[in-house]
Amino acid sequence: MKIYKITTYVGKRGFACLRPSSKQNLKQTDMLDVWWDDWCSGGNKIADFVDCYSINVCRLSIFLTLKEYFKELIGVTLRYNKTEKELKAKNIKRLKWLPQEEIPLIAFYSPKSFDCLPHSTIEFNSKGMIKFIGIAEMKGEEIIPREIDKGLFFSSQVLGDFDFFTLTNSNHLLCTERVKKFCEESNFENVCFLEVGDII
Repeated sequence: MKIYKITTYVGKRGFACLRPSSKQNLKQTDMLDVWWDDWCSGGNKIADFVDCYSINVCRLSIFLTLKEYFKELIGVTLRYNKTEKELKAKNIKRLKWLPQEEIPLIAFYSPKSFDCLPHSTIEFNSKGMIKFIGIAEMKGEEIIPREIDKGLFFSSQVLGDFDFFTLTNSNHLLCTERVKKFCEESNFENVCFLEVGDII
């Protein structure tokens, strides 16, 4: 079974995007501070999934649907803050990246983390951060495919029935083919799956 990284399209299709606090750890907070970001925004439309850098955010209604099928997911409330441009704006409606409708959103993660198998292709930089070698990547809206025999490999016996998880000591949310199929069949908007490895 394939493993994927769940992500969103950035800066196109008219979608708004969020910027998260750099001082908070999603797994260690009950409320995440966010700002509507004009830097990489493609517009002010709130999609089913909203880009928020490395944090996964979706509409609350989508999260509740996912949670019905994938019990391990945990949601974190968002607290919206105003940027300097918002605070100084004489006419807030002129800020084209700022959504005009209020749709409940939520950040989410899986508390489950697992070690990958030894033949996985990963490296650590000087700061101890993990770099995945040979996985699928997105450049703009083009997906660069995963390289043959590279990526992350997990034992099916270790993962069990979990469909959302992270690699130990990494914050990248990973998921199984079952999640990908469910989201695609549900026609969720602005969500993309990048192949990162296999369960064996």
